[in-house]
This record gives sequence, structure tokens and C-alpha cells, in this order.
Amino acid sequence: MSIPSLLIAALNGGSGKTLISVGLTAALRNRGLILSVFKKGPDYIDAGWLSIAAGRPCHNLDQYLFSREIILSSFARRSVNTDIAIIEGNRGIFDGVDNQGSFSSAELSKLLKSPTMMIIDCGKMTGTAAALVKGCQEFDPDLHIAGIILNRVKGARHEHVVIESIKRISNIPVVGVVPGMTLKNFPQRHLGLLPIQEHPAAIEFVDEAREIVEKSVDLNEIQKAAKLAKEIYPVSPSEQEKEPQSEPINSNLRIGILRDSAFQFYYPENIEALVCRGAHMIEINALESKLLPDVDALYIGGGFPETNAERLANNSSFRDSIRSFVESGGPVYAECGGLMFLARSLVIDDRIFPMVGVFNAHSVLNKRPQGLGYVELKALTPNPFFKAGEVLRGHEFHYSTMILDEPEPHSWPFDVLRGHGIDGAHDGLCFKNALGMYAHVHTLGEPRWADSLVRKAQEFRINKIVQDENL
Repeated sequence: MSIPSLLIAALNGGSGKTLISVGLTAALRNRGLILSVFKKGPDYIDAGWLSIAAGRPCHNLDQYLFSREIILSSFARRSVNTDIAIIEGNRGIFDGVDNQGSFSSAELSKLLKSPTMMIIDCGKMTGTAAALVKGCQEFDPDLHIAGIILNRVKGARHEHVVIESIKRISNIPVVGVVPGMTLKNFPQRHLGLLPIQEHPAAIEFVDEAREIVEKSVDLNEIQKAAKLAKEIYPVSPSEQEKEPQSEPINSNLRIGILRDSAFQFYYPENIEALVCRGAHMIEINALESKLLPDVDALYIGGGFPETNAERLANNSSFRDSIRSFVESGGPVYAECGGLMFLARSLVIDDRIFPMVGVFNAHSVLNKRPQGLGYVELKALTPNPFFKAGEVLRGHEFHYSTMILDEPEPHSWPFDVLRGHGIDGAHDGLCFKNALGMYAHVHTLGEPRWADSLVRKAQEFRINKIVQDENL
């Protein structure tokens, strides 16, 4: 099958991929097209912006976390009955995990048979832009670069020189020229945009990005380029994306999920996997809810608890109810920001904010990243969600350091085979049926995660029923 699609790439991070990808998606949607949207890599924040622009969930495609077959199946299945698929790349087009460019945006473009739309940041540059285009063509002749969008162009003369320089050495068409500008609705943090939950003017930014693209990019040429996508080979049933089991384990299970401006990093596939296994997802606002509702398990994703530290600290009744839930054996799965929340305190500069206190540790915020990139972990014991010896892949991105009250726990849940984790060699803290770790996992790469969380929820529910009957 052939899926009209484009992968939006650039030569380096910070070149305008997200702005143009969001604006392009919103502009095509404004034409009445139905889009499927994807983010290359494990990024949550850009995916959130693409979701708003497309009016439907954005899904991640990651060659390190998923197999080739799962990527093809997920891409094809989620693009059915859409007019065009937009994939936002990450980092530079050829940047991968090694000097061979493994798992790069270029490799994903070739796997999906999707033409690449290359963004060139022309700030303080003219003819060199042509050299960069030529270099990309010769570096990987198999990569189909269908068009070029020039970004940060300063005036008509700058535009003319750059375009003519490219025409002189390449037949790749320039389909857009985006001027250099200051965007009023473009607040950033760390590696890119603010999360949509924290952005004071999310819809306004998407509209602003759409207007920029509509004025600066030839959308007709964009649609033509997308139709140049080649047929991807059918995936055999045995190789297809592993679907959640069709028969729910227990259709009455209630799994709570903290979802607010402090905890916001969740892959849509992770939620779908739990629902398809029989769970009813109960959204909870950790900043406003006074008590944890009646749930059989709790899922706390990542986010930025540090930006909401005071509100989390002041909501003592909610924190106490989570601690009581854990003490009663309630299963809790927490990632990164969730791990920080379950610690005893969050330390920011010279201020100490009390947190839940499940783990005898304190998270200390630093000025620079303490863990960034892909991780590989080997499960040890005890561990409520993964069997000893299992190896799982994920990613981490955290500015905090975890300081333990004891020199080290009696036993670590995970050895770190790749990445940093808590201390460079281990990741995860565990108490009863609560597990917190810096690593984020994706259910398409680690389906065992969803199975285990639902199984623990069912066990906890059965125990509650038995206890109630014995009263």
C-alpha cells in the first residue's frame, strides 16, 4: 500500500521543525484534509502540539524502541482513511545513535517510503545552503528529498541568492520561504516548546504557525510531494503490531492516571493498551483533587512537577491518600516526574517541598540534564511489574538527581545497561507494589508493561473484595 506522506526534517535541532510541522499540519487541516500525525523518537511535547494541529492523537515512531514490523504496522494502521501523513523528524536528518546514523530520521523516511521535506535554517547564510543540500544528496543518494523549505530568511535579496544557489547545484524544488521573525506565542523550555498543558496560548500559537505556513509555503506542492510516497510492503500477520488482547481481563478495573500541568507525559498507545485490556481510565488532577478516588491501580507519568512544586506540596490530603493507597498494597507505576512525586521531597535551590513520601529519597533539581537519551534496563528482584532477568528499552530525560536516605536500597529494581538512571548503574525504587523509575517505556516496545499493570490491578481488586466479604 502507498500512503501519501512527508517526513519533515532539518540539518540540526532548533531549525524550526516543530513550528513548520505544526503550521503545515494545521494549514492542511484547514484545507479540509484529514491527517495522521507522527513524531519520530520518544518525544512527548512535540507530539502534543501536532495533536492539537491535526485534531487527533499524534503517535510516536521509534526504531530503537520498536521493531521495523511494528513501526510499519502502526504507521499503516493509523493512516488508514486519512489524506496525508505528516511525520516530524528529530535532531538532524542523519543523526542516529552511532556513527552509522542508526535509527535516524533519514532511516525512518526510507523505511516508510516517505519523501523528506528538508528545512534549511538560512540565518546568516546564503550559498552555503546550497552546499548543505548537495552534501545531503551525496551523503545518502537513497534518501528521497522531495522539497526544501527555507527558514529564517531576511528579505527578498537573501531569498533570491539562496534559491538561485540551490538551483545551480540541485533540481530539488524550494517550496517554501519562511521569514525570520519573533513569535509572540513561542515560549520555550529546555529542548523546545512548553508542553501544551502549560502553554498560556496554545491554540493561538497553532493558529499563528498555520498563518505563517499558509503565507510562506506552497501547499499545493506539499500535497504533490506527499503523493510521491512509494508503496510499503505489506506486513504479514505474524509480524504486525501486537494488538492488546481482545478479551478484557476484567471490565470493571479502574486505573487512575494523574493528568494535569504537573503530570502530562503519556503515550496514547499506553492508555489504549490499558483500556483494551479492560481498564477504565480515571483521570485525576493532582493539583486540585483532595483525595485519591476509588481505583485499583495508579499510573503516574512524567512531566514537570518542579513547575508545580508548591501546589503539590500544599495539597497534603491528596498526597496522604496516595501514601495510604500504597501502604494498603495498591499498585502504582510511576515514571520520572512520577518517581519524583513519590519521593519524600523535591528540592529546588534552597527550598524543600514535601512530596508523597513513599520512597525514602529526595529529588534535587539541577541546572543541567542528569539523564538524557535511550536506556536499556535489566530487571532484578523484587519488582511488581517485570520479571527478574527481563531486559527492557526506554528513554530518560531528567534534570533531577535522586538522593537516597540510605546509602542504597536493599535491592535495586533495575541494572542500567545503557543510560544513567538514578546513579549511573541502577534505576528504580520499589516499595510494596509501587515502582518508580526515571525510564519511560512505550507499550509497543514493551507490551509486558500493560499486562503487568492490569494484572496487579486485578489482584488488588480481588483482595479488596475478599477483605470486604470477611468483614
